[in-house]
Amino acid sequence: MRVSDRKLLLTLIGEGQARVGHVFKLIAVPEECKRCRLYSACMGKLKLRRRYRVVEVRRINLPRVERCLLTGETLVPVIVEELPSILAIPAGPNIVEGVVTTYVKVDGFCQDSLVRKFGGEPIEIANETKVKILRILGREQCGSRTYVVAEVLPLD
Repeated sequence: MRVSDRKLLLTLIGEGQARVGHVFKLIAVPEECKRCRLYSACMGKLKLRRRYRVVEVRRINLPRVERCLLTGETLVPVIVEELPSILAIPAGPNIVEGVVTTYVKVDGFCQDSLVRKFGGEPIEIANETKVKILRILGREQCGSRTYVVAEVLPLD
């Protein structure tokens, strides 16, 4: 992935995960998080079922130590990059590497099976989300349609 393709976010994570290179995936947002006053600076910036890698840890001296309501860990500001995801996209002449296109929801079975076939995990992505196609992994038939399976970066 080129540097210009990186999608960086400033967020908060527990001290135990705050190390450069650590990869994590947001599976669910617990109710404790939704009630926290730091939710918008922490979990509120991340997308469900997406993977993130810590690229920078910001060790700063805050006037008071903030702790996670869920784990009790000290919260640390970090810069994370969203990692590319694999999606099945209906094949067409405009589906090429480097292009930004509008993702149209695909049949759930085809999406999940094709994504898993290419080593990915299903993600949650809204219909009509803009995605940048980073790399074409293959073309596959599912049902009566042909799909391009690609590594993409959602632009939502």
